[in-house]
Amino acid sequence: MLDENKKSLIEAEERYRHEIAKKIGDEATIVEKDIETSSNQIWAKIYDILNSNVGMLILTSVFISGGAAFYQNMQHNYESRVTSQKEIISCDFEIANRLYVAKNLISHAKTVGDALEALTGAKKSLGPVKPEFQNVGLAVLYFNLYQLTGNRNPSVEQDLREIERVYLNRYHFYRHFLA
Repeated sequence: MLDENKKSLIEAEERYRHEIAKKIGDEATIVEKDIETSSNQIWAKIYDILNSNVGMLILTSVFISGGAAFYQNMQHNYESRVTSQKEIISCDFEIANRLYVAKNLISHAKTVGDALEALTGAKKSLGPVKPEFQNVGLAVLYFNLYQLTGNRNPSVEQDLREIERVYLNRYHFYRHFLA
């Protein structure tokens, strides 16, 4: 068992621990109050500054410049979408027009030379939608359209492959014949 000396020593240690815990708790409460007071004072000062003429000037300039930047960004996005849509329509129409002309000329061709001549639309347009499409091949136009839309059209791809195959065969024939 414990003798009286040890009991009184343990009791004194416990009282000491209790006093230290109380002091730490009191100091923590004081620090919390100081922090709360300081933050309230900071917010009060910020409010006073923002409520003054200078603060209103700052807030106004921030909102106006932010609004102008937002409007400019929206306008740029709109113009980009419009330009992209115009390019999509132009490429799509040019491809459809060239394929229609090539199919029509091939169906009315009387000789192999006429049929091969009909395929020149694969590399050069007779009447382009836009002047910059004059010497652009069908495959490049289709690739541009694919980049703009991200959509593939298997029937157009098949037609392009067939035209390219025939066109390349014509090139190899002439090269072999003229060599």
